[in-house]
Amino acid sequence: MDIQKLIDDYANWLKSEISFEKLGEYYEITTPYLDSANDYLQIYVRQDGNDILFTDDGATLSGLEMNGFQLTPNRKTLLKSILLQYGVSLQDNQLVCRGNAHNFPQKKHLFVQAMMRVDDMFMTAKSKTASFFLEDVQNFFADHDIFYTDNVQFTGTSGFSHNYEFLLQRSRSKPERLCRTLNNPNKSSMGNILFAWGDTKPSRRDDSRLIVFLNDSNNIARGIEDAFANYDVSVIKWSERELARNIELLSA
Repeated sequence: MDIQKLIDDYANWLKSEISFEKLGEYYEITTPYLDSANDYLQIYVRQDGNDILFTDDGATLSGLEMNGFQLTPNRKTLLKSILLQYGVSLQDNQLVCRGNAHNFPQKKHLFVQAMMRVDDMFMTAKSKTASFFLEDVQNFFADHDIFYTDNVQFTGTSGFSHNYEFLLQRSRSKPERLCRTLNNPNKSSMGNILFAWGDTKPSRRDDSRLIVFLNDSNNIARGIEDAFANYDVSVIKWSERELARNIELLSA
């Protein structure tokens, strides 16, 4: 597998699929990434002195609220924690951040990642349960004495930074394992994770692995599991988390 060619192909595709339009003092940038409602993610940028201001115009949280999501105090605390990882803040229900012309590519990359992460983390299951998938994984780790470092970030060969929810340390018998969680497994989120992993892996040890938790109480889009398998990414479906092979994969 020519990983550099795959990364280059992805970057070229991403560039060709991005469009923009001038709307007053803002530029509306449409990305090829889809949210949980299968709408393309859009961000808005404008010059603000020497800075460039990024905003989602409130679309991320508004879309979730339309699906019954309510921003309770506890959820707002978790939201701020997630946004902090990406250098994004919450103002008047909008996701916002600032950058400059020099770091625009990195800031745009992280801002879109933040939108996708919030959309996925707070997407409630069809049963409308109140728990968050990320918290469920944390509780599962605690129940099985699986020790981790949370909210880690690595810079890939492209120069972009990529966030991972968990890092399971290398041990005498196990390699380093990075973990991502997908509450709403769709092809857009899958593509984003595979690009991040393909970009990150060359800078890690040769035996480093990626594990992705899929919340199969939500619909898993066709082809998701096969695509991860093709890139040698381990998948743990939430309903199968207690299987011996999965516990063994995660243990030290």
